Amino acid sequence: MRSLRSSPIILLLLIHLFDHVVIADIEPIVLVHGGAGTISEDRIPGKYRGSKLAARVGYLVLMNNGTVLDAVEEAVRIMESDSNFNAGYGSVLNYDGDVEMDASIMDGATLKAGCVAGVRDVLHPITLARRVMDKTRHNFLAGQGLVDFTKEQGIEIMYPPGQLVTQYAKDSLDRWKQNNEKPSTGEGGTVGAVAIDRFGNIAAATSTGGLTGKLPGRVGDTPIIGAGTYADNLIGGISATGDGDTIMKVSLVYDILKRMEYLGDDMIKASEDALAAMSGRLDGTAGIVGLDANGNVAIVCNTEQISWAYQRGQTIAYGVRKGEIIEEQLSEGEMMLDVWSILEQLSAEYD
Repeated sequence: MRSLRSSPIILLLLIHLFDHVVIADIEPIVLVHGGAGTISEDRIPGKYRGSKLAARVGYLVLMNNGTVLDAVEEAVRIMESDSNFNAGYGSVLNYDGDVEMDASIMDGATLKAGCVAGVRDVLHPITLARRVMDKTRHNFLAGQGLVDFTKEQGIEIMYPPGQLVTQYAKDSLDRWKQNNEKPSTGEGGTVGAVAIDRFGNIAAATSTGGLTGKLPGRVGDTPIIGAGTYADNLIGGISATGDGDTIMKVSLVYDILKRMEYLGDDMIKASEDALAAMSGRLDGTAGIVGLDANGNVAIVCNTEQISWAYQRGQTIAYGVRKGEIIEEQLSEGEMMLDVWSILEQLSAEYD
């Protein structure tokens, strides 16, 4: 019997597989957002700076043998450490004045996901979500089980409680209550990241402190797969931001990806149509950032502003105002960004 190794059919299949791998040589990119909605002018410089930094750190991780999951996790961790964003240390407060956070992360290659809700006194909920994905057989943990899991994983639960509460968040809650508790007077927002590597692997991650003045225990779209986060190597990856109570009713990001799959729309058109359909039936606004399976960028919102940034090669692009695109070319020296020194600076600022 002739060896399978010498079979022309097997050789042809191996050649086809090799050709497929070469074709899948995509230019890597890390895309982040820092929330959509109404951003006051005094907050915009911090959004620019923080979004750019998150994109650059995520990209450096990806270019230094990190996976796309590593890249989106680290990008989101940067924003969770930055008080300019509604996540981690910058989270808004619930009605009682406490920080409760949600997060999710998804792997487009395996469709594995990790989600957490109602997180208290943990600086990086996105890392906790990653641990749920990597260390359990489940997708979603909440409540006392999540607290127990956090301790088991050696993730710090800050003590005494309340160390993530900022003065800005306190002032925002006070203004919201003084203004008859109108939703528009509290800063909402979310942070998120999407990445693709040269082989077409995609990951997406989202983290948030929720909505100013929310009821204790309220959960929005962020930790819900298909609403606030989704990744599938065959189609693309998306992280959403905006009115979570509306986004979750229409499974926004899943709707966008299925429009792409079934209708053949590109991500920008699919996003515009999905947002229009959502707003046409329900109150609420939203925005998304996403990458399709070829690494094409989509930044779409039906708000006036969305904070975003991405790095691809030596190009860093960013913006806040609708339609705004600012591009910078990084030098070779700037490309060798020292992640550890940046993390030390953020830690010093937090302390």
